Amino acid sequence: MRGRILVVDDEEDFCWLLTQRLTREGFKVAAATSGRKALALVEREPPDLIILDLAMPGMDGLETLRRIRERGVTAKAVVLTSYGTAQRAREAMALGVSEFLSKPFDLDRLLRIVTPEVEGGTRRLAG
Repeated sequence: MRGRILVVDDEEDFCWLLTQRLTREGFKVAAATSGRKALALVEREPPDLIILDLAMPGMDGLETLRRIRERGVTAKAVVLTSYGTAQRAREAMALGVSEFLSKPFDLDRLLRIVTPEVEGGTRRLAG
């Protein structure tokens, strides 16, 4: 296994697509279709990398990432969104987001970003 990735996106089909591709690449992948579900998954097994959408109903991606950070998880994060602005990108970067990609995106490009982030080592605070 190459590392643990958490995919957070309110679009179930999108989560399924990413989960399938990342699993084929050797990663252990968990997916959540809401911020609350993501928080529950993080509690059980902190990821090495988080891939998340910003625009989600209820708890958006930035709030989800803030709450994940409050739990001591410092995993790198990659944001994928159709609704990005410069301000949102700055907020995301302040929360440790290493990449900010606009949808639609090239899946091979995402893999080129994800692989070194995950294989570079786990980044979590000691518990």
